[in-house]
Amino acid sequence: MRWSSMFRTRIFVAGVVVASAVVLATAVPAAAHDELLQSSPAVGEVMTAAPEVVSLSFADEVLAMGAAVIVVDQSGHDWVAAEPVLDEATVTAELEPGMPDAGYELRWRVVSSDGHPISGVVPFTIGDGEPLTRTPEPAAAGGADTTIAEAQSQSTQENQGALRGLLIGVAGAGIAVAVLFLVSFLRRRKAATPRPGGTDTTDV
Repeated sequence: MRWSSMFRTRIFVAGVVVASAVVLATAVPAAAHDELLQSSPAVGEVMTAAPEVVSLSFADEVLAMGAAVIVVDQSGHDWVAAEPVLDEATVTAELEPGMPDAGYELRWRVVSSDGHPISGVVPFTIGDGEPLTRTPEPAAAGGADTTIAEAQSQSTQENQGALRGLLIGVAGAGIAVAVLFLVSFLRRRKAATPRPGGTDTTDV
């Protein structure tokens, strides 16, 4: 009986440790989010005429909260005419008419189906215009030329850090429980060991 209990205890402790290691090892892959599959305009596309609408298609349905789309030129003017429209995994936005031949950036931010924000930039050019060149000066706070990708990158890193912290805490708690269980078992076993000159009444 004693050896059977010890074997079961070792199996339990090993299982908890392995499970905790698996949780920690999969913490980063689990943070993967839905990705952009296709955009119109496409990345680097040279269009013969100004588009009336821009669209973004994602790997899975995106959430309505936090969605933002802007299309900016070299001066920082935003050509998006209305709030973006979400239809499951597709986001569209109407543009103002009269966009001249020039370089532009479609900057987007959405909340993926797992609740995490993702963002990106799609550069494109209309007609014979020169591709947009980023200026080193920071954008004005609250302006239309705010770089969504940079602002959202910090938020994404904070969310991932919180997730890793939670997973590490859960794994640590599991290991602590296993250690306490093992210590308690060893103490009971020591107490059950007969002293010299005594009678061993422990079942076998």
